[in-house]
Amino acid sequence: MTEFDDPRRCEKVKFVEAELAATLNKLDDMIARLTGLRTEVDDPDGLVRFTLGDDGRLLSLFIDDAVRTSLSNLGLEKKLNDLFAAGNDAMRLSRKQFWEGVGEGGVREGPQRLNRE
Repeated sequence: MTEFDDPRRCEKVKFVEAELAATLNKLDDMIARLTGLRTEVDDPDGLVRFTLGDDGRLLSLFIDDAVRTSLSNLGLEKKLNDLFAAGNDAMRLSRKQFWEGVGEGGVREGPQRLNRE
């Protein structure tokens, strides 16, 4: 009998293959959940809202028509800059919570919501 015919060795190979498959499935799941993280930011005045992706990219943006009569260009720029800064902070917190949850086996699902007041 060669070492490749040893039944114990075959069981070890099966075990390792099963563990590898389970690890790859878990990694695929983690990647899908990470790329699915969203941070939604709402202006308390209701003039601006947007959604950031897991990497801070802008995915959607809404600016109410009332902005034309209630804010100057500089006022809108400041509001957007403040909201984007807060949104990016929330997004980084969401990613941090994701990675902390990975070790615990549970990851918070759904969008992170930030109501700026």
